[in-house]
Amino acid sequence: MSRDNNKSAEELRREAEKRLKISKQKGTSLATPAELQRLVHELEVHQIELEMQNEELQQVRSELVSYLKQYTDLYDFAPVGYITLNRSGFIQHINLTGSRMLGVERTRLVNQPFGRFVIADSRPAYTAFLAEVFISQPQVTFDIGLKKEGHGTFFVRVDASVSGDGQECRVALMDISAKKQAEELLRESERKYRTLFEAMSQGVVHHGSDGKIISANPAAEAILGISIDQMQAKTPTDSRWLAIREDGSEFPEDAHPSMVALRTGKALQNVVMGVFSPKADGYIWLNINAVPLFLHGEGRSSQVMITIEDITYRKRIAIYNKLTPREKEVFKLVAKGRNRRIIAEALNIRPKTVDKHISNLTEKLNLRKKDEIVQFATLLGLVVS
Repeated sequence: MSRDNNKSAEELRREAEKRLKISKQKGTSLATPAELQRLVHELEVHQIELEMQNEELQQVRSELVSYLKQYTDLYDFAPVGYITLNRSGFIQHINLTGSRMLGVERTRLVNQPFGRFVIADSRPAYTAFLAEVFISQPQVTFDIGLKKEGHGTFFVRVDASVSGDGQECRVALMDISAKKQAEELLRESERKYRTLFEAMSQGVVHHGSDGKIISANPAAEAILGISIDQMQAKTPTDSRWLAIREDGSEFPEDAHPSMVALRTGKALQNVVMGVFSPKADGYIWLNINAVPLFLHGEGRSSQVMITIEDITYRKRIAIYNKLTPREKEVFKLVAKGRNRRIIAEALNIRPKTVDKHISNLTEKLNLRKKDEIVQFATLLGLVVS
């Protein structure tokens, strides 16, 4: 409504009083018929204006009621519990979701201490929260366990902030029980994986996206003859491995199973490789399987896991089976502790020939220590331990 074209009720009243006073002073009648008609018209217009104002007020009131209902619905049926606590930790207000979380009717919760629902393990954290939130930490987030009346416990994330006057604390409770359960299942899975990882007889080596070794299990340390500390940050192409193929040629860096798996995203199986072992002071033979690992949402492999199996004895037996009869006789006598003179006499050959056979056997079988020779001969049944 326009203020320029319409007079307020107060203005009309003042004008009417003014005209009444003038009319009395002049000794004239209150108003002429024309003036009465004009006044009636103005009153009718004003009545319509009041009716319109009343309609507008009713509409505003209706909208406010609607907004209040929407707010109440949002507050009561929000997916999180809302609680207002006073400085002593007593519940002043709580929505329906919050009361359902606690398993108690809302009317019975008002002026009750919220701490009665906090489980024993979480009470120190809750007590510290109450002591600090009104003094030094106006906004706090932490996790606690709560008791639902007549039921078990559940876990919530608490987001709390102090009101402007500092007398109340508004708390939002989000149920994180499913998240906690998932985390516990994950921890249990990790414990089982770690137990399996540590107990496996096969060596397991974990490589990062750059090929560097991240971790290895005890079996891998035993097979390779070096500790995880010595392995970490080394790549499969590190020169210390002195990797070779079965024919004795150098193993190309880009052909290493872990690097191929990282590059192609495909698994490799039963790759045979010889690597130098400081513990054995010679080469050991490995059967390697490589499996690429993909992080969620990534199209290319970001890590790779390899398993290694020591097949040195298997390879050694295959080599032994290809030895000549004379070489096998020399090996058996060496394993029994016979010296070169006795071997030469037993086989009716010269001592220098014995030396040559022993040198060849050492290279072919990669056996340089007496106990290794005896151990292998025992495995073959050539000597009795």
